[in-house]
Amino acid sequence: METQKTQVFPPQVCRELARTEASYPFGAADRLVEPICLADYGFEEKEYLVKGLANVYQWPVGQDMPEVRTANAPYASRILVRKPVRPEAFNGIVVVEPMNWASKYDRSIPGWGHCFEYYLSRGMVWIGVTVRDVTLEVLQRFDPERYREVGFPNPLPPEQRGEPASSYGKNNIEHENGLIWDMLSQIGALLKSDGPENPLAGFPVQKVMMTGATGGDLSAYVRAVHPLHCLEGGKPVYDGFLIYMTGAPGGINQETPKLTELDPRCKYYAEVPLMHVLTTGDMVGGGFHPDWAYMQRRPDADEPGKKLCRYEIAGCGVRAGYDKKRCVCPEDVEKSNTPWRDTVYYEYEYPVRYILRAATECMIQWMTQGITPPHSPLLEFDQAPYPKTDFVRDEVGNTQGGIRLPYVDAPLYKYREEGGAKRLPDEVIRSLYRDKKEYLEKVIASTVKAVQDRFLLPEDSVPIILEAMEEKFPEEERA
Repeated sequence: METQKTQVFPPQVCRELARTEASYPFGAADRLVEPICLADYGFEEKEYLVKGLANVYQWPVGQDMPEVRTANAPYASRILVRKPVRPEAFNGIVVVEPMNWASKYDRSIPGWGHCFEYYLSRGMVWIGVTVRDVTLEVLQRFDPERYREVGFPNPLPPEQRGEPASSYGKNNIEHENGLIWDMLSQIGALLKSDGPENPLAGFPVQKVMMTGATGGDLSAYVRAVHPLHCLEGGKPVYDGFLIYMTGAPGGINQETPKLTELDPRCKYYAEVPLMHVLTTGDMVGGGFHPDWAYMQRRPDADEPGKKLCRYEIAGCGVRAGYDKKRCVCPEDVEKSNTPWRDTVYYEYEYPVRYILRAATECMIQWMTQGITPPHSPLLEFDQAPYPKTDFVRDEVGNTQGGIRLPYVDAPLYKYREEGGAKRLPDEVIRSLYRDKKEYLEKVIASTVKAVQDRFLLPEDSVPIILEAMEEKFPEEERA
């Protein structure tokens, strides 16, 4: 039976929060670990308060689609907008990123965190959205006056509130994160509206996509809520989704845990282009993300009403330090009376940013030109049944199969599913390559193949090869 859709409209309020010397956005571009002067790129940043009414849903086990549990409950959050100063410099693509909250404060991961250079060079718009009560509390501690109105209050009377779920940490019974779903749809409607309250008024918006790494929130929105909503004329609210990490959809409301890995609702498609980029750490039951995305494999598809392209990346772990440099600076985090959590020191880490940028380019081509992204090779697993399934590894311990960059095709490091890598001993490196020349030949061959396969942008091939040229190498001849 076809899902009944409801037309959504912009939030009731979208009001700019002015920046002053004494009051500025939490996570402002010039207040990051590595500050960015947006003006140098012809960009600017503005922050807005968004307020409205949202439904809270419930999604019983065995039920294909959710239903409204509580209607028209108030919410208030903020959006951070980074856009070209001049509308004519805008390429028409908007990226909305529900920000990650695992550190208890807002963090961009696959969007601004890894792809900011790509957005700036293409003239794209990036919009970060605060989507969790715990991060709203941080905003209020950081600047009580600026953020006095934000909140996701639980609309149920105290006597009707159940025990909060704890799939991703302890929830607060006074709050209701289930208000975010309608809020995200309303933000999408806002960005495509003609009203003066639209932060992109006067900008020729062509497509609006959403990306994020949000503990299952984005998966839940794509699977359960986006199909319920539409714009005028039945048009989709969002034109595409790029999900990074985690597999199973998260909890639909404050009391509901995330879906289990064997729930058939985890095997979903979308009406609009959907890409899901998975690390090795997402695939089975161990490590930092024991999410069993392996059990949610299903064929890629690009047909009307059924779209999916799934990437599985060989070698890539869950955590990285690169995106954390685009995170809120320690001084502002500490001002909010919150522990600083984002320092990661690895000997080396897999540069997943290159694949995420290429995936973004493929998503834009899919949305605008109907060009299907490349199909990812699958990571290789042994024959052990769930829940004992494990990776097949190569001679140095890296995962086999999957999307392969030179980091695993011509390895100098062994990569961990949690993140980071350890350099191989010199004797192992000498056993793999006669000399550095042979190593560089393998790096170049793997890089060229990745570009040809569309898993790597041509512009990103240069730093990969230059990095390989700078690697220290044991020059002794192989015995």
